[in-house]
Amino acid sequence: RDCFGRSMKHPVFQLPRLSPTRFADLVGAGIRQIHQITQPADLTRPQQAVWQAVTQRTRIVDRTALQDLCQVRWPAYYLDFETVMTAMPLFADIAPYEQVPIQYSLHRYSALGVELDHREYLADHQLDCRREFAERLLRDLGRAGSIIVYSSFEKTVLNGLAARFPNLEGRIDACIARLYDLADVLRRSIYDPGFRGSYSIKKTLPVLVPQMGYADLEIQDGASAAAHYALMARGQYAAKEISAHRKALLAYCKQDTLAMASLHQVLVKEMENG
Repeated sequence: RDCFGRSMKHPVFQLPRLSPTRFADLVGAGIRQIHQITQPADLTRPQQAVWQAVTQRTRIVDRTALQDLCQVRWPAYYLDFETVMTAMPLFADIAPYEQVPIQYSLHRYSALGVELDHREYLADHQLDCRREFAERLLRDLGRAGSIIVYSSFEKTVLNGLAARFPNLEGRIDACIARLYDLADVLRRSIYDPGFRGSYSIKKTLPVLVPQMGYADLEIQDGASAAAHYALMARGQYAAKEISAHRKALLAYCKQDTLAMASLHQVLVKEMENG
């Protein structure tokens, strides 16, 4: 049998926070796709927005929620981390499956769409560079301005670094207080049928910024980035290949922060069009 939803454009499981019980009720009633729902009043408010977008084939925008974008303080820093975790630790003093930050990309903007500079870091694949990673990041982030991320992932990594290096905890906590989650605003303010039930940047970017993507990059997702780094650390690549793999890792992470900056501009434009 085919996997449920494989041949469907908008299966019901694309509804946000759909409980297993509610899913079973819908499927039991013969409702497998969102457009088949005839009683949207039974859905939660976020689910109703998705239903409306799918059935009307339109983008739903809550411009009141978009007003939260005014909370961003400039200069702003668009930040993305990449990490690696392996069953067999790559270095000493690391637990199995412990998440180890290995790289970041940081775009600094003085105002919306006005780039000041780009900073990046990629750890030596032969060393545990977490201390250097943290110190370089703190220097690059400065002391003021919003730090724009996409999801809570960066906060989790920063908390891990603060626990690992207690003498840096105060400075790291100050950075955490500056975090601004762009994905949270997007999730509360916009739904487009093209998202296909996901707010992953790999799903929202092609819809909201169609001229930008990852197709031309050697590395196109975080799992591949982690695998490339782990294979380098394990000595699976020839020495002459390392430079190319490092360039590919840097290019991928840089694309993530450029994507955030572009999404931010689109969201502000949506807010101003109201």
